[in-house]
Amino acid sequence: MRGSRTANRWWWLLAVLALVAAACGGNDDDGGAETAEPAAAQEQTAAPEETPAEAPEVESGEAPAEEAADEPAEEPSEQPADEPADEPAETPAEPTPAPTPVELIASYQGVTESEIAIGVAAIDPVQINEMFGIDIGIFPVQDLYAALSADLNDQGGIHGRNVVVHVVSFLPIGTADSERVCTELMEDQKVFVVIGQFLEDNALCITELHGHPYVGHFGENTERQERSNGLFFATEMKQTRQRVGGTTEMIRAGDLDGYRVGIYYEAPPDKEYADAVQPLLEEAGIDIVGVYSPGSPTTDTVQNEQNTDNISTRMEADGVDLILNLSNVYGIIQSAQRIGWEVRIAHTNGQAADRLTIADDQGIEDEYMARTFAVTTNKPTSEEALADPGVQECLAVFEERVPDEPLDLANDDIVNGVVNHCRVFALTVKILEAAGGNITPETFKAAAEGLGTFDLPAMIGASLSPDKHSAGSLVRRYEYFPEVRTYLPVGEPIPTDPVQ
Repeated sequence: MRGSRTANRWWWLLAVLALVAAACGGNDDDGGAETAEPAAAQEQTAAPEETPAEAPEVESGEAPAEEAADEPAEEPSEQPADEPADEPAETPAEPTPAPTPVELIASYQGVTESEIAIGVAAIDPVQINEMFGIDIGIFPVQDLYAALSADLNDQGGIHGRNVVVHVVSFLPIGTADSERVCTELMEDQKVFVVIGQFLEDNALCITELHGHPYVGHFGENTERQERSNGLFFATEMKQTRQRVGGTTEMIRAGDLDGYRVGIYYEAPPDKEYADAVQPLLEEAGIDIVGVYSPGSPTTDTVQNEQNTDNISTRMEADGVDLILNLSNVYGIIQSAQRIGWEVRIAHTNGQAADRLTIADDQGIEDEYMARTFAVTTNKPTSEEALADPGVQECLAVFEERVPDEPLDLANDDIVNGVVNHCRVFALTVKILEAAGGNITPETFKAAAEGLGTFDLPAMIGASLSPDKHSAGSLVRRYEYFPEVRTYLPVGEPIPTDPVQ
């Protein structure tokens, strides 16, 4: 039976908010752009020389002396025969040279000889709950960063510099509030680097407009990286890599065999993902019916739903029986339910691993959810995350320094949110430490690209390189379980092949 329309359902809002539950602006004031020329990058501090190995012991015993022909033989020595001869003294080892101290200079905005200013642009869960009745996990984000930075400073900071964190919250509706936060952090607080949860292209205010590095929970793609001049980094896997990695695994597992596949994306920037996965499907011999898009969502909910339903109706008429969805998880499932289309939907967007209450939030019936699955970026369950040593250390710091505000670790959204903030702070600190004493956007970028492979809280096998600016490297399969009305991971995380 064809479902009825819920005209005022804010699926477009929930779609962007879902990035935040577990992940994952342009400024019109020209005077706010950074004008100072960056200081020259300082060479990395040389590692201490290795201590030379000790000289080997010289064996005891003397070479026989030459005897004159007419001299009598020496009389036996009074020294007992079994007493060893004196051994030569060991050659003393040279002392290990002290490490060359890191020279700390006031190298850029937000970096002085004694401090590094870090901005945090955090989505405000309290306002979202108050305005829309959606709980994405409410916990004291500002207190978490205060605890982490205080603990870091008590341990010596970053090469002796203290870290000062400025947390500003915003609503991810439109661009105005994101622009406000960008201006406050870059022009009022004058931070060096921003940790953020900006949606769409809003982080470009930090990188493209102001020329400073940005470390996001999510959001890196090829266009944003190019416009950022290499200053856009993220913890969650790059958006294109998610889609390519997920699609590659679906092909390997035979998930698409025998289906007539429609490739679906929403906003025009997402066409990048379609362009990346279509050749993979063609090479694998998958039957591709077409590539479909309803266009960018707007604030007109009714029109958004109508546009999506029109595309769904067209795909159904074209004979599509499996949708490879490269964009927002919610909209296309809701559309299938509204028009009564019994179609299989394969997701590649990390939202499928983010929001554990998707079915209840959207009022989607089990019969439609059960025909969906996802292969997307690996996001550990709460149980897996809480067992991770890096997460345990982060939680211990918060509990010690904020004892009056216990975290509700039985709430999956809170666990996911805390873990993501712990992870992105750890990555930012790791890059700043590698940048040395002369910290500029250029040295920050070079340091990040030289990190190689490492672990972060609840993220094993993370990596950064010149060709990879998002740390995540693993995908995982997620299937819908009607008894708990949510997606759950199935099987172990799967490494992705390198994707440019």
